Amino acid sequence: MGVRGMAGQVAASSTQSQEEIEDIGEIVPAEGEIKRKTRASLSVNGDFTSNAELTGYHDSGDFIFRPTLALGYNTPLGHRFTLDMGMKVESGVYAEFDNHSFVGYSFNGTLDWRPTPSAPRIYVGFDPYRYDSFDTGERIAQALGFTVGTDWGVAFNHGLSLAFIGYGFSEYLADPTMDSRGQHRIVTGLTHQFRPQLFGQLFYAWQYSDYYNDDRHDSKHLLGLNLTYQIRRNIFTTLSGNWAANHSDAVKASYESAGASLGLTWQF
Repeated sequence: MGVRGMAGQVAASSTQSQEEIEDIGEIVPAEGEIKRKTRASLSVNGDFTSNAELTGYHDSGDFIFRPTLALGYNTPLGHRFTLDMGMKVESGVYAEFDNHSFVGYSFNGTLDWRPTPSAPRIYVGFDPYRYDSFDTGERIAQALGFTVGTDWGVAFNHGLSLAFIGYGFSEYLADPTMDSRGQHRIVTGLTHQFRPQLFGQLFYAWQYSDYYNDDRHDSKHLLGLNLTYQIRRNIFTTLSGNWAANHSDAVKASYESAGASLGLTWQF
């Protein structure tokens, strides 16, 4: 589920870690309306997480190098329907816990409908993904995801600020099947344009997961802050910070983590 703020004509790739994107959904720091049917971007991020092994303690901090190539296509279909498709190839290389390094492939297809320009957006999505271990070459996880949801943004402060809220439900058919789950997600936040080239976003997200093949229910909270600066027309840099807390019936799945990220994105 992506909440895309319309406070200006700047676009930046997500700087979320893979773990955040898979659990919460992609939250874009700041994005203008898509002007071209096709889009492409290459981004390189340096991340730090206080809990790379996702234990109950902050004792496994690590730095992660995370390059990402993303391609997309967007087209109106008439009657206020829009089709958006995107694919992403990404990797995460851990400095210390190199057995956690991965390469991932994902696709997203979204059909949305907005009754009027000021009305909430309603959408359905299809999101398959697969992640393999760099260390062993074996599959870490794969799933087919199906999503329905809605989001809505209200601009104010002469169009320089945007408040947004969204809800989505996703069904994941995973392999291994122990990861098959249903997820409810709520996100709310504020995007603000400080200067023509400088955008900021503060957001809070909550997710509830019901694992079908295990007696497990998770409740996750995520708080994040992004600052995006447009260096040139198609080059952006983003500084991000986040805090996450996951509470689970499975003791080993309960954890807290804090992270920071610095990234550079080239759109072409």
